[in-house]
Amino acid sequence: MGSLSRLIDFFKRHYALLLSFFIPLLLMTGYFASRHMFPFGHSSLLTVDLGQQYIDFFSFYRDTLLHHPSQVLYSFSKAIGGDMFGVWAYYLFSPFNLILLLTPGKWLTAGIMAMTVLKYGCAGLSFAWLLKKTDTARGFYIPALAVSYALMGWMIANQLNLIWLDAVILLPLIILMIERLFQGASYLGYSLWLAAALIINYYMSYMICLFLILYMLWALARHFDSWRQTGRIVGKFITGSLLGAGAAAAVLLPTFYALTQSKAQYTVTKIHWRLEYNPLKMLSKLVVGAFNFDQMPSGFPNIFVGSLVLVAFLLYFCLRRIRLRERFAALIVTAILILSLCYEPLDLLWHGMQFPIWYPYRFSFVVCFWFVWLGAISLKQLPRLRLPAGVSLALLFGLGLYYVANNLKHFNYLNSTAVRLSLLFSLLALILLAFKANPSPLLPFTLLLLVVVEMGTNAILSLNQISYVTQSDYADYTAVLKKAVNQVKTHTTPTDFYRLEKTFMRTKNDAMEANYNSASHFSSTFESKIPNFMGQIGQPAGDGFIAYANGTLFSDAFLGVKYYLARNPDWLEPANRNNNPLLPPLTTKPDLKYYDQFDQTQEVRAYQNPYALSLGFAASRNILKKQTNTSYPLVYQSNVLNALMGSKQYSSLFLPQLFTTVSYQNVKQRKAPLSQTYRKINRHKPGTITYTFTPNSDDPYYLTIGSNLNSKAVSFSLNGKNIRQYDTFRDTVVINLAAAAQNRPQKLTITLNRNEVWLKDLQLYHFDMNAFNTAIHQLQAAPWQLTKNNNNRLSGHITIPQHHQVLMTTIPANTGWHVKVDQKPVKIKRALDTFIAIPLSKGTHQVSMYYWPPYLTLGLIISGLTLLFDIIFFRWHKRRKNLFARSRFKRHKRSLP
Repeated sequence: MGSLSRLIDFFKRHYALLLSFFIPLLLMTGYFASRHMFPFGHSSLLTVDLGQQYIDFFSFYRDTLLHHPSQVLYSFSKAIGGDMFGVWAYYLFSPFNLILLLTPGKWLTAGIMAMTVLKYGCAGLSFAWLLKKTDTARGFYIPALAVSYALMGWMIANQLNLIWLDAVILLPLIILMIERLFQGASYLGYSLWLAAALIINYYMSYMICLFLILYMLWALARHFDSWRQTGRIVGKFITGSLLGAGAAAAVLLPTFYALTQSKAQYTVTKIHWRLEYNPLKMLSKLVVGAFNFDQMPSGFPNIFVGSLVLVAFLLYFCLRRIRLRERFAALIVTAILILSLCYEPLDLLWHGMQFPIWYPYRFSFVVCFWFVWLGAISLKQLPRLRLPAGVSLALLFGLGLYYVANNLKHFNYLNSTAVRLSLLFSLLALILLAFKANPSPLLPFTLLLLVVVEMGTNAILSLNQISYVTQSDYADYTAVLKKAVNQVKTHTTPTDFYRLEKTFMRTKNDAMEANYNSASHFSSTFESKIPNFMGQIGQPAGDGFIAYANGTLFSDAFLGVKYYLARNPDWLEPANRNNNPLLPPLTTKPDLKYYDQFDQTQEVRAYQNPYALSLGFAASRNILKKQTNTSYPLVYQSNVLNALMGSKQYSSLFLPQLFTTVSYQNVKQRKAPLSQTYRKINRHKPGTITYTFTPNSDDPYYLTIGSNLNSKAVSFSLNGKNIRQYDTFRDTVVINLAAAAQNRPQKLTITLNRNEVWLKDLQLYHFDMNAFNTAIHQLQAAPWQLTKNNNNRLSGHITIPQHHQVLMTTIPANTGWHVKVDQKPVKIKRALDTFIAIPLSKGTHQVSMYYWPPYLTLGLIISGLTLLFDIIFFRWHKRRKNLFARSRFKRHKRSLP
């Protein structure tokens, strides 16, 4: 009985906080269960970036913490190698990720669901804590407002961006610490919560920092007592902000350097001083269910907060109980926030001077917080909604919804039912607030019920418009991939270094999912020089990604791609997957015929590349000379090989070939001189161009195509079979067309998918196999033989056969690498503006390398000193408070008769 009574007493005291946590959590869990999300069924939460990026990073997170801790600093699973500290800072420092340690294999998607619903719950709890500790709301008003915050439109639209949701949880706690500054508290709480936010996700915390500046302007007006008090609070705020950044310096400094090598290279320098769209269109985002897939790449800001909050927010500016200067300051902040949602320069500022690639207006969560927070203050001060104000608000809502209803054709994410539902919810909110003066406890509960129904309706209508990856698509593919990769690993030793690629792909981060070294990658913190190099050699690449889909025999050899996985042609796809292959095809690769099949599983064949070079090898110093930048990738590959060999006489590895014949069907060529532009004669009928050629040897043949020739423009087939090609690329890319096809006629058909197409850089090449064999065998003769291979630490010996040579590596030349030759530090050189090269004298040398992120040491020192200062200040402040309390007690005691 005693424990039960304590439990009941605990619930009575904390029911508002408990409801604020459990309502969002249970509501979203119930929705996911109804959609059969794993572990409740066959579907999953994986969609867009969550399915294409984050899931692989989460698998990498588990592997790092459980097996390979050095991957926190560096990993060769990130394309051909790269700094990982910036990746961890952006994607993986959330404490919620520890849940994933409990969900291995196929259960990883269940771990993601657990994290998602917990973040919904914690967002509600943190806002409820703010309301309770500032006495801004009481009773059922607390969960009503907390649920509005936790299930706001931004959260629903961005739940797939799981890494951002921590910011929503931390923002109310930071605001609570700022409010306490005005009550005499020290800067310490604010500083530490800000540091936590900056460490967990610096990107979203940057937006929080901008918002805090605006918030302080309003808070100073709200709590103004004297200019002396204002100066003292501003001093605490600045001190806390600086020390918060100082405490997070161990993450911020190396991450900032990593950004200068990646995202910062794409910073917008030309600003257009214009509105991005008609601001009235934002009204559509205040309607329930205002979200669908089309809103992800380019949409309007997600600012849905529900009718109760919206009514209360608007009333805030009319309440005479709130001082005029406070309302005026709030109006200025609101104007800046609203303008930021549609005015390009301010939008850019919030995003760090870079337009977002997908997910626009990412900072709108602070706008939602502002709406809910002012709404909470308004509800506390509102005695009841009087008739004139109610009629005015009803007209305002009516006009807004009338505008949306009349322009539904411009809002494909809405329908008339959603508009009518929003009108109903708005009227109910107005009616209920009209009875606020009535002390009945049913009113707060009814308002909570209204909020739960409306916010739940918005979540259901919005998320029902999104499609998701099935559990089997992820789990079955991952199981097959890991099985094949582990089969390859049985043929290697711990000191072997190799890269592995595939002719199939689920994501460009498969290597992080299955723990192997790759040449593909996709992340927001990807160093720009690696995609740039890959684009030069004919790979699909762009800002932040590489899909190593178009390797030639030379590029495979040069980059040390020692193993290839390909679909086993003897394996039959399960009947229920005919339209959704278990192994999604990535590329057509006939030159696999030159590789040796050495193992297989039921679904996958494994090939070994006999031409693969080691991670480092002896090469001519000519490779240190700047290579001519060319838009012809196969010419560039020939240049690289000649430089590696130190050839005195240039020889081409790829020989241009003419097609034997060309024929047109419903296509004509423009008459302009040397034009490669073709147009359909009848745009309603198929148009094709057919080229033929007959290989005069078994050597491979490659085709280059220009950056404009994606699947929207043309389709390729050879001898009636479609040619697989990764569809996103910005450079001229290479297609492996034929191999081991001597004297067999080849028919290349190009189908026009547009009425007019420019066949940019369309050129056939014959690969000189004899020249390649001679050169590769020479480069393979002097490898860097590793004795230690541990991600950020490599060591081994190499014998340089002659003078004027270098140890050429395919390790990206990041600043954090430190090299010793024969125990003596040496400076590295940069080859091809990309790779580490070390000049060495003739003879045998011991070469060791280790990686340590730039500025990490300085960051650790600053963070350590900041935290030491915080501890000393805390102890001094606590001692001072105790002395002050004792002094007051003594004075009080002496004053007693």
